[in-house]
Amino acid sequence: MSVPLADYYFGDPRLVLIPIEHLTPHGVSGAFADALTAAHGWSVARLAILDAAFTRYWERSDALARRTRSWSPPRLRHVAVLERPLDVHPYAPLLNTTTWTLYADDLDPDGSDAEFVAYLLAHGDRMARLGEVTAAALHNAAWWFERSDDECAAFATAAARSQRPDGDAFRLLAAALPWLRRLGHASLRPLHESHRVIPDTELQVPTALEGEPPRLVHGWTAVARGAAAAWASTWRGGDPVAVGALLDWLVTDTPPLLITARGDRVVWDPDAATRLGPLRGELKRAGAAALRDIDADLRVVADHTRRFLAAVADPTGLAPVSDAEQGGYVYMHRTRGLLAYNLDEPHVGRRDGPAIPFARAMLGARAAHEWAHRAVDAGWVPAGDGHAARVTALAAQLDAAIAGAPAGVRAATAADLAALAANGGAGAGLAHVVLSRLPDFQSNLLAQRFVSAAERETYVRQNVRTLRPEYPPAKRWRMLVRYLYELQYLRFSAVTEPRTYLLRSTWADADLIDSGLVDDARFDALAAAVAAICDGYAVDARRFLA
Repeated sequence: MSVPLADYYFGDPRLVLIPIEHLTPHGVSGAFADALTAAHGWSVARLAILDAAFTRYWERSDALARRTRSWSPPRLRHVAVLERPLDVHPYAPLLNTTTWTLYADDLDPDGSDAEFVAYLLAHGDRMARLGEVTAAALHNAAWWFERSDDECAAFATAAARSQRPDGDAFRLLAAALPWLRRLGHASLRPLHESHRVIPDTELQVPTALEGEPPRLVHGWTAVARGAAAAWASTWRGGDPVAVGALLDWLVTDTPPLLITARGDRVVWDPDAATRLGPLRGELKRAGAAALRDIDADLRVVADHTRRFLAAVADPTGLAPVSDAEQGGYVYMHRTRGLLAYNLDEPHVGRRDGPAIPFARAMLGARAAHEWAHRAVDAGWVPAGDGHAARVTALAAQLDAAIAGAPAGVRAATAADLAALAANGGAGAGLAHVVLSRLPDFQSNLLAQRFVSAAERETYVRQNVRTLRPEYPPAKRWRMLVRYLYELQYLRFSAVTEPRTYLLRSTWADADLIDSGLVDDARFDALAAAVAAICDGYAVDARRFLA
């Protein structure tokens, strides 16, 4: 059975992507389960493990979140199932941390167990929240407090058989379960004996167990380093032939782009295409797989630049580069006005091994977006008549939402509301937050002419993410308008239920609606007001060739 976007979900041979829109609190949708069976031979037993695991993850995380201050509610994220363990870096944040990474071995009915996979989902949530690997198992100790001996044994048995690159870490966790289950917890079971508290967790460690938490973290650190090193060693080793082919292409094709390295240092420039020494020296440090992907990346950047400029009626009318961020998958160089591709882009690892899944699609989307920004800055995507009235209407609705919020919500956000109201009212201040982000929407609107379906979907899925780390409870109104704006990204995607996608995948349902900040009807009315503002923008067709 085929599903929309099947080429996107199944297009990378290294993995299967089970998308947010085909997940529920009980696992995989029926249509997608059929597609997995038909296209990839997934058995009923394999699907049953994932569905049972997802149900347990959801129910247990929901229960812990309701009873504690330190456990996040469950949410939907993509699930990437990798076929071979070392094809992808074991800690690569796929689609900008919106994705759980599992391995085919995790879902093997003959060796794994739903208890193991349920914990992997909870563990992935904790890693995303912490932004690091080594302490997640310790911070998740409350998961085990109410697990039965049989459930713990099922986890331990599956961990013992696991072939994951970090499998040894989960075996360390299984060995630590006896003492983890003896810890106290401020909300669930406070200790009355002498203890110390692990920050940000509510966990309480009795004096007799004080040596165990650092020992577990140290063990996880060693395993994580080993897993990363095993991946790196798999892809180590250069390829002089690939280097030569790339350099030959740069000389003969002279693509309109810059290649930079650490410190924004230009190592190849089309204005000096035959000056290859600096780039040749940099490429000596890249592995063979990395070289192939660097070559492919550069061709994507060149193609996007050429197609965009060929479509513009008068390229000299594009705005000069202003305050463009000098970083990202690719960026508009502030002095040269060309896209720059940094070999040392932080957190991308372009020299180390193969590009992570969806990276090239994001690169292409970013290339189109950067060129579109210059068109937007030149006024080529105007707002049209009625824009000011639509902004005023949004501000009025926001003021009404604030006035109608519960007293406790208003008190918790009072200081930030006062800051927002400094220049004409809190509603107007929040509307200005939306306005400050509209150039990105305008750029996306124009970029749709130039991006592929995979580039479009990747851009949206990377950018629609949880905003919890950026907005504490005192700034929930700012969080609200950011989500209202980012909901508009989903109009560019093939996702059929954008509201559900946003609310269930970002914790926005818990942070905005369950918290009492707004109710469903108010959220929808505000979303419609922001959509109306975005609907007013259109590309000036006179600026582009037919």
